[in-house]
Order: sequence, then structure tokens, then C-alpha cells
Amino acid sequence: MDLAKLGLWPIRVAWFVLLGVSGFGFREILANTTNPLQTVAEVMLWATWFVGLVALLAPSTVSLTVFRIIAPASVVSPLLGALLARTWTWPVLSAIGVGLIITVLALSPPVGDVMVNGSSYGPERRLALRPPGALLVGPIQLAWLGSFFGIVTGPLLIANANYVIGPIALAVGLVVANQTTRSLHQLSRRWAVFVPAGFVIHDYWVLAESILLRRKTVRALGPAALDIGNYLDLSANARGLALMVQLEAKVPLALRAKGDIQTFSAHRLIFAPTLPGSLLREARLRGIRIGSDPQLLDVDEADEIYETDEGD
Repeated sequence: MDLAKLGLWPIRVAWFVLLGVSGFGFREILANTTNPLQTVAEVMLWATWFVGLVALLAPSTVSLTVFRIIAPASVVSPLLGALLARTWTWPVLSAIGVGLIITVLALSPPVGDVMVNGSSYGPERRLALRPPGALLVGPIQLAWLGSFFGIVTGPLLIANANYVIGPIALAVGLVVANQTTRSLHQLSRRWAVFVPAGFVIHDYWVLAESILLRRKTVRALGPAALDIGNYLDLSANARGLALMVQLEAKVPLALRAKGDIQTFSAHRLIFAPTLPGSLLREARLRGIRIGSDPQLLDVDEADEIYETDEGD
């Protein structure tokens, strides 16, 4: 089954299933806690579920960031609660299982693509880019932990009558959560977008400015042939299938490099969308040639750096 055709409906259904399952699970987890702690936890759970529902019903890049923070919490919260309460009943395990399914769906390329495209205007079609390879293991997870614990730790400590550390944790946690959430949101704002004139690569992780590749200048677009050499890699070492766009003439673009901005020119660019097949189908519909241009692949002229600017 092609999940891309189902859009957000599988995860929306799972989100409503979570509402019923997690209620029974958290009731057992919180059974032996104080009334204030139960009340605060229930309010936070209901608020989180409602925010997640709004994000699923109104897809956008902001919704993607919000839901990809909330979704892992749906499995981490009952798991931590079960560890602390030492209860592993079927309602608790069911809540963990449904949360795990939601997390997998939330991080899947089809869900990310639908939400990113939710911010499109008019005839635009946005397709998400894969995260940089250097962030996949470590930085993204640490940023999520900062967002999650920064939000929940303070209120739970205060509800548990810890009136000294609780307010401090609340103040510090909100600052940390704000910074880490902003960082995670930058990953949601990376996309290739088709416009009437061609398509734009919008990626401030790699590019200092977005680059417009006009349809009339694109000779071919297809899977990257990495053995040809003389190409400019805009994929940030992302994992998965990369695409190569071959241009009629070299195009100038500015890349971020360790705090500096380096200006290059290139006639072959590589980038990595999360759904390369969908991007190629959209390109074909918009009159862009799919495949490769053997004549251009034979060109052995190296791409060049023609200017370096200091500073970010």
C-alpha cells in the first residue's frame, strides 16, 4: 500500500485510538500518586492530545515540528510512567504500543511531505528534504529531549509539592525548550518547491539563499550518478536516494561553510528529497525532462569557487 496516497488519515485514526487507549494506561500509572499530580498530569495529557489533533487537521511546517515533538512523547511518557510506577498491565502496554505506531508514522516521509506541502501557496508544490546526515544520530534526539523535559519537568515537580526546584526547573526548561524547538523547526523548513518558473531549493542549513532553477535552464533531472565527479552536493550527506539536476549553464549559489559563506558556480547539483519518486513525478508534470543528459555528463569542467565572504 502506498502510504503517500493515504495522506494523514492513518495517523489521524491512530491519534484517536491513542485517546481511548492511553486514558486507561495513565489511570493505572497515576493511581498511587497525589491528587495535584494527577490533575496536572491529566491536564497536560489532554492539552497535548488536543494540540496534536490541531496539528493533524491543519498541516503546515509549524504543525510538522509540533507533531514530531508530540508524537515521540506519546510513547516515552507511558514508558517512563510505567518504569516509575512499576506497572506493566495491558492498558499500559497498549498505550506504549499505539504511541510507538504514531511515532513511526509521524517520522515517515509521507507524513512529513503532506505537512510541508500544507504551507504551499497557489500553484506551488513543496516536497520535504531529508535531514542532514550529521544530525541523524545524536543532535536531533538531544534537541527533542530538551524540548520534552523542558516542558514537562517543571509543572510536574511543582504539582508534587517541590516548590524550590520546581519553579527553577520550569523557568530553565522553558528557555531550553524554546531554543531546541526553534532548532528542530529549521529541519521542517527545508524543501524543494515547484513554482510556475521552475523549482526552488530552500535549505538554509546548506544554502545562504534559496536558489531558483528555471525550467528552461534545466537539461535533465534524475537519480544522482555519483561516479561522474564535478558536481555540487547540496544534500548535506543525507541518507537515501539523491537526485541530480543538470543545467544548461553554471548557476551561482552561496553555501554555508563553518560560519562563512562561500559562493560557487555549478552546472550539476545534488539534493536529497524525502520522496524522490514524488518529486520526479511532479517535475514531469511541470515539463521538466526526467533522466540524464549524456552530453552534459561528459563535461569535465570543474565547478569553481569564485568568491568567499567572511561571516554568517
